[in-house]
Amino acid sequence: MATSLHPGDFVRGFLYPLRGLSILRRHKGLARFWLPPIVLTTAALATSITFAVRHYDDAVELLWRTPVQANWVVSALHGLLSVVAFVVGIGLAMVVSVLFANLIAAPFNDALSETVEELETGQPAPPFSFARLVRDLARTLRVELGKLLLYAAIMVPLWLLSWLVPGIGQLLYLVVGSLFTAIYFAIDYTDWPASRRGMALRERARYLRVRPLMTLGFGFAVGLCLFVPILNLCFMPLAVAGGTRLFLDLEAYVDRKA
Repeated sequence: MATSLHPGDFVRGFLYPLRGLSILRRHKGLARFWLPPIVLTTAALATSITFAVRHYDDAVELLWRTPVQANWVVSALHGLLSVVAFVVGIGLAMVVSVLFANLIAAPFNDALSETVEELETGQPAPPFSFARLVRDLARTLRVELGKLLLYAAIMVPLWLLSWLVPGIGQLLYLVVGSLFTAIYFAIDYTDWPASRRGMALRERARYLRVRPLMTLGFGFAVGLCLFVPILNLCFMPLAVAGGTRLFLDLEAYVDRKA
């Protein structure tokens, strides 16, 4: 299938999360899929930040006990260490919460994507089954963990390169990292309908390659919003619904051109 570079495709792809919002607003019953992960992740974020705020000073004491009768330079350095420990603690709490969100939301997102597809294609959605959710938990968690490890395997070396080779490394991290992140999220959030069809990775890539600007637009929109703390909690269901709608549109486009 030949690649098509339609004018305006990037903007169309960027707006697919809004189409996801429209789907969620039309079908109120979908809240049974997207609300539990938001509640659980919010609780995890609040717990992590509370733990970091209460115990960052314990970490400082392990590294450097509070000096007694120290001069102002030593006191200032110790105070700076406390500030750094506090900032790092809050940052780690957010990172842990994001990872927790991706893992805990995986089975719910799978069920949400399936139901959105059935609603958008006119087929009746089956009743929610907690038993099926539990049964699919191991598979979806394994897949999501694999995706996170793949992302880290690419982005961590790029991040290290940005520090080891100033200038060129930072440029590569910005350009290559941004493109890879957009492609990664585009694949990630269209993965559920592709998995239900038993598509191999090459076939999935072909679907996304036929309208690359639309794919990149969607990936950039998802990446921008998912990396914003707090906003990412509410944005994920929009990305799931929008990604499912994007896959259905790409599938229809491929079928027309076949």
